[in-house]
Amino acid sequence: MRILLVDDNKEFLDVAERFLSADPQIEIVGRVFSGEAGIEAVNRLKPDLVLMDIAMPGMSGLDAIRKIKEQPDPPMVVVLTLYDNPEYRTVAKEIRADGFLSKSEFGTRLLPLIDELSARLSAQPPSKEKPMKHILIVDDSTTMRRMVRASLQEIRDVQFSEAVNGLEAIEKMALDPVDLLTLDLNMPDMHGLEVLGFLRSHRKYRDIPVVVLTTRGDEESREACRSAGASLYITKPFDPHAFAQRVGELIGRS
Repeated sequence: MRILLVDDNKEFLDVAERFLSADPQIEIVGRVFSGEAGIEAVNRLKPDLVLMDIAMPGMSGLDAIRKIKEQPDPPMVVVLTLYDNPEYRTVAKEIRADGFLSKSEFGTRLLPLIDELSARLSAQPPSKEKPMKHILIVDDSTTMRRMVRASLQEIRDVQFSEAVNGLEAIEKMALDPVDLLTLDLNMPDMHGLEVLGFLRSHRKYRDIPVVVLTTRGDEESREACRSAGASLYITKPFDPHAFAQRVGELIGRS
């Protein structure tokens, strides 16, 4: 059972992690301190179970659970809180939380509940997996390729490959189908606009989404890429989450 811990109390997280890690069937995949961070971590880490506090700065745990449960294939979520009252329990049930425990019950009831949820998870029929989408990251900067890959990790069911210049990108596309490219403009051997022109002139590649990712923010460069068939033009530096959302929309993984 892969578990994500969400609580703004570091001391409690330390205790919870030590307690749960003693069970060989449990893996703590992450620990975060707010509801917003919990939602992001669910997208990135894909836990089986989230243990969620209620009272945290910013977004409450109940609001975070509501958003998590709105996602496709959400993890199971158990409320684990100091504030055990009927109103919170009612709301937790309404938003489809899979369990509600007070922290006073942590040492006695949590592991049996996790065993119950684990059995429920094992009994579920396997869902039909979406085929993996292939994103090719084309940039001569190692740092930027790592940043792009890290930003896009939150998209479900994708795999990545990389190319350091346009010629290598074309060679890789000839060997392995690609569903989307992120493309720098200023690269050795072959300019990004040349790569874009090549792709749009060949039937095999002309419909593949191409996201131009560049430091050039002038309107002339933007218009040249738009005219050449770029699907999206983004200037560096960029917002990782917004970038991932746009790319996810282009490949049907939003």
